[in-house]
Amino acid sequence: MQRLPENDLVFLLTVLESIGKIDLYSADFTDPVEFYQAQDQLNFNASLLLIANIGEQCGKISDLTRNKCNIDWKNVRGMRNRIVHDYAGIDYEITFNIVKKELPALKKEIEDVIFIGLTKGTFLAAEIDIARNSLWYRHVNFAALI
Repeated sequence: MQRLPENDLVFLLTVLESIGKIDLYSADFTDPVEFYQAQDQLNFNASLLLIANIGEQCGKISDLTRNKCNIDWKNVRGMRNRIVHDYAGIDYEITFNIVKKELPALKKEIEDVIFIGLTKGTFLAAEIDIARNSLWYRHVNFAALI
């Protein structure tokens, strides 16, 4: 199946939604051990699932859109693969670093790509309006996109 740039918006928004949820689940933590142990690992495990989802969605993005980004796509997909294939072996300190340091940079890059795509007409403003009114995308900061 050919990946088309005009279909990328839904994948990019889903990445932002996942990052927004991870932000929510990790907001109260400054220590990786506390994050790992909180609520019997609920926050940690939910964040891992969402990081895997980010990698999955990034794998669906067209090459044209990927080439416009300063994102190490191989590492994003690689983390997804590590989570899916070696779930019990995932290091909580590395995960915490990804959550606190790498995801904010990814979020900013994705927001910029969407903004540029909307400005240039690659993505439709009507699709952003539909997403904004959706229950699914509650954790996306749409003000940063327009």
